[in-house]
Amino acid sequence: MKKRYGATRQVRNFIEAQPYEIQAEYVKLVERLEADGCLIEPFGKKLDKALFEMRLRRGRQVRVIYSYHEGDWVIGLHGFVKKTSRAPLRELVLARRMKRRIELGVHEEEG
Repeated sequence: MKKRYGATRQVRNFIEAQPYEIQAEYVKLVERLEADGCLIEPFGKKLDKALFEMRLRRGRQVRVIYSYHEGDWVIGLHGFVKKTSRAPLRELVLARRMKRRIELGVHEEEG
């Protein structure tokens, strides 16, 4: 099922700060997510009932947590560099908070 992908300012800024090969891999995974509607391992992983992880593996363990929203939208909520074997609780909390703000309609992007 075809999806539309959007990302928060935090994700966009985070990806723009990464090396070119990470940025290129991100674009390819976003295109795959839009075309297929989901990412399977090793490209993605379900973290819980509402959050999913996009795995960018060029050099560093870069992750983008995303979720599905109304209609055909997939939103990149939070990006980070993974330094441990499990997704850090702090990163999950930030992603859940952003998801909730989007669902409530209180999240506003500037510019």
